Amino acid sequence: MYFRFILLCAITLLAVSCGKKLPVSMITATSMESGLPFDILSGQAWRPEKGASFVKLHVYPDDAFTLSKIEINSCGGNFSDVVTAYINFDEYSQDLTSDGAKASVSFETPRNARSVTFNFHKNTDLCIDKVVFYDEKGSKLNLKAPKVVEASVKASETAKPYLSYDAMNLFDSRYEYAWASDDHGVGVTLDFDFKEEQKIESLKIWNGYQRSDVHCFSNGRLKEATLTGDNGYQAKVAVEDILGPQTVKLEKPFKGKHLRLTVDSIYKGKTYKGLVLSEIRFFDGDDWVLASPIEQVKKIAKENSLQFTAAGANGVLNWSFIGGELYGDIPVSGAGSSEAPDSQAVAEANPTPSEDFAQPESSNWTLRLRTDGSMFLEGNTRESDGATGTNRSFFALGNFEVKEAKPDNLKLRIFGFVRTFTEKEYNEDYYGGDCNGCGRDCNMANDDPNKKEKIFQEFIRIKKVGNKLYVQNENPNKIFHFKTLELNNE
Repeated sequence: MYFRFILLCAITLLAVSCGKKLPVSMITATSMESGLPFDILSGQAWRPEKGASFVKLHVYPDDAFTLSKIEINSCGGNFSDVVTAYINFDEYSQDLTSDGAKASVSFETPRNARSVTFNFHKNTDLCIDKVVFYDEKGSKLNLKAPKVVEASVKASETAKPYLSYDAMNLFDSRYEYAWASDDHGVGVTLDFDFKEEQKIESLKIWNGYQRSDVHCFSNGRLKEATLTGDNGYQAKVAVEDILGPQTVKLEKPFKGKHLRLTVDSIYKGKTYKGLVLSEIRFFDGDDWVLASPIEQVKKIAKENSLQFTAAGANGVLNWSFIGGELYGDIPVSGAGSSEAPDSQAVAEANPTPSEDFAQPESSNWTLRLRTDGSMFLEGNTRESDGATGTNRSFFALGNFEVKEAKPDNLKLRIFGFVRTFTEKEYNEDYYGGDCNGCGRDCNMANDDPNKKEKIFQEFIRIKKVGNKLYVQNENPNKIFHFKTLELNNE
């Protein structure tokens, strides 16, 4: 009887703890403080930066799976605001129901999922220690994280800006950051140095710039490469020209600390020279291996924070601002006293635009800039056209680069992809969603059916005066139809 009891307990524990394994080689977040969010999969507490709001947690399993229920647990007290789950970028989203420190959602019809993203909205000072996915049978999936090791990678050349295209971005689980060569393809090298000896049997590669299919095919992709390493190791690898992850099995396993990848040939991009790789993982026969990117992630966050602080833009990063077109001049910092502001100061704060701009009848915008260098911009405007009017909608995801930092303002280059809509009547079905890196069409091995998506870059100036944020557009008629926005905390 005792033996049967022990056997029954063992079987029960096995059923509970050993559900269907689902490897997860990519998890990232828009803000990180305590460490990598992979910690959540082993029940460890993970925290973004203190005070960060609208934090996104992106989970990309290696394979598509059927999802019937989601649970997420807070280790920092009760959730104070809604939590939203996005399935496959913008294919489907639903708010979770919070019950104190636990939030969950069940789907009436199980969803075929490639990625899941959590938007924590105004929940700040987060602490998350559990994420659970259930399959179509209501059983918990065993989410398996990669083995994180200490390692570095150096490229023979890197495109500018370096923080956006550094080789360590190959391990950051973010599609919006990647490694990019400058102008060359063939002959470019990547040198991987591991602190401890590693055995590598396969590579998992996200080929090209997988921010979007437009980015991917505009830039070069890896076609063939030679691997060389310790103890005279040499092997050839061939990579397919597809979106999403692909596994490349090595001719013979590598064992050592140093491995070099030399590019032999590339699939040429339609627009840009050189090549881009989004992510790489190594398989040792048991686990996928990830070089820890945490130092690179913190380096980017620190650099951006310092530049915003120096420009008097404290409280801008990791927050959300909403508002519309400013019909007047930007106030001068420190104005409000009995003295009239200096006319030269007013002129400097309100430069004449490079071209005429027709003020819209209405204007509503949302801007989010984060310490990780990501950017979200969404807007809706209505422009008068005689008896009728034109509604324009703008939805952009991407990155920002600080081009100029002055004591009272910043000049930013924003770049990424943008969707634009022009409708004679307001489009109630328009849907965007702040979901940088949500695994959108990059996990589908076909073209994005949305042909309205384009690569963009633009220059803006931001200036914080009191609790308001002012955003000036250097080219108000080019992509985003605004001249100057006056924004408040959302």
